[in-house]
Amino acid sequence: MVERVPLSDWDAVESHLRRFAGEVDASDAKLVSRMGVARFAVTRDGRVTAGMPLHDFDGRADSLVFDHDRGAIRIERAGSTYVFRRP
Repeated sequence: MVERVPLSDWDAVESHLRRFAGEVDASDAKLVSRMGVARFAVTRDGRVTAGMPLHDFDGRADSLVFDHDRGAIRIERAGSTYVFRRP
């Protein structure tokens, strides 16, 4: 299942991230998940940080595309994309 979730739908972002990663530390402004040595964090204002050893991303997003079957999150913003894969 692939689903695009706009950051404006914060409840859906949290729900999909929990499904994707399992545990999520949540606050009003930020969601953080850790999967072994990997981490993925997103803020309400669209900042995304993600990575694992030797591999990091720090940027902005308009929406997140969750591909639960393939274990990936695509970060989209104005014509650019980045794909985070669950280890």
